[in-house]
Amino acid sequence: MGEPRRPVHLAVIVGLSAGAYAASLAGVTALQAASDQQLDAANGPAADAVKPLQAEHARLDDRLAAAASTHDAATAAYADISGQLTAMEKRLGKLAVEVHKVQGSAAWTPPPPPAVRLPTVTRSSGGSSSGGSASKPAPKPPPTNGSTGASGH
Repeated sequence: MGEPRRPVHLAVIVGLSAGAYAASLAGVTALQAASDQQLDAANGPAADAVKPLQAEHARLDDRLAAAASTHDAATAAYADISGQLTAMEKRLGKLAVEVHKVQGSAAWTPPPPPAVRLPTVTRSSGGSSSGGSASKPAPKPPPTNGSTGASGH
């Protein structure tokens, strides 16, 4: 008998179908690329409008980070002051106890003595030994010399 027949027609059919599939994929890719270009062209103004928004978003992120840092510093300062205030309140509580003790001991002290009132004294200008009520004029001071000689006169 002769040589067995090879099924070449099956290889040709597989090759042709693979080629048709590749051609259809290439067509779909080309259509998709054209569609993407049209979409990019249509969205170009929107993309340009988004760029300033992205820059503003970055600036707001920076400001938010700075605000968070400031908030953290304020929180730490508040915690420090809160601790100091708590310690001061404890010291004030101790002082209040001491003041209460002093007030209590002051209540047991005797009252101050009454103010001493001295009699009023009137000055008489001389008088007699007999107890008369005649008054004499007050003596005049002795006359003085107005020149001291200190200036050579």
